Amino acid sequence: MVLNLEKAEQRKEKLEDLEERAENLLNSSHRFQKTAKKLKQEKQGGTKCPKRKAAVIAVVVVLALVIIIVVGVVLSRSSSGDPHSDRAAVTPKPLVSGKP
Repeated sequence: MVLNLEKAEQRKEKLEDLEERAENLLNSSHRFQKTAKKLKQEKQGGTKCPKRKAAVIAVVVVLALVIIIVVGVVLSRSSSGDPHSDRAAVTPKPLVSGKP
């Protein structure tokens, strides 16, 4: 009977040790999960879709270039004063007297 009590005490100690190790493992897994989540967010740069951000930047740049070109054309035409100034000027040849 004494032997059974000693074995029960040993099993109790082993179970307590196992519970402690399980708790430590659980805490470690929680820390790992938090660290992995934080690293993932840092890697993404705080945005959900970096490709979408690049596409928006590209569209803005293209629109800015189109606006600059249109404004430049409008200003160059309005600064000439004559709306028909883009036509080639034809100057009449002087008439030479006596020659047909």
